[in-house]
Amino acid sequence: MKAILENAKYAVILAVLSSLIASVSIFIWASVKMLAVVYHMFTDLLSTEATGTTTHAVAILDSFILAVILYIFSIALYELFIGELKLPEWLVIKDLDDLKKKLSSVIALMLAVTFLEHLAEWNDPQGTLMFAIAIGTVIFALVFYMKTKEKKE
Repeated sequence: MKAILENAKYAVILAVLSSLIASVSIFIWASVKMLAVVYHMFTDLLSTEATGTTTHAVAILDSFILAVILYIFSIALYELFIGELKLPEWLVIKDLDDLKKKLSSVIALMLAVTFLEHLAEWNDPQGTLMFAIAIGTVIFALVFYMKTKEKKE
């Protein structure tokens, strides 16, 4: 039983590979979308119609952040279960708390970008205010969690 449990850690490779493939796929997709936005930005330069380039660019930033989250997750799973990687010090993940902190900070950034995207559309002021309060509450909870964990260490 001990040998089975010790070697079962390699099943995590499935999660590592699928997260990494998803991350790379989203990076490629978002890069192509960003190139399309830049192309349309310059082709519509003389147009008098509003094209929503800013909104599209911010939405694509959201995709890049999601790709980063998946990349960090795949690295973390590999480091926690399989072995060490040569990474920058800020990306080294030693335990689940490190993973939670890193993902929490990137999720907070993703929520901020999502709000910026919503703000750029600015259709419903009251809805935007409620959305801001909800996102602010979640970000506050994430920051509070991270600070509480730091004090215990």
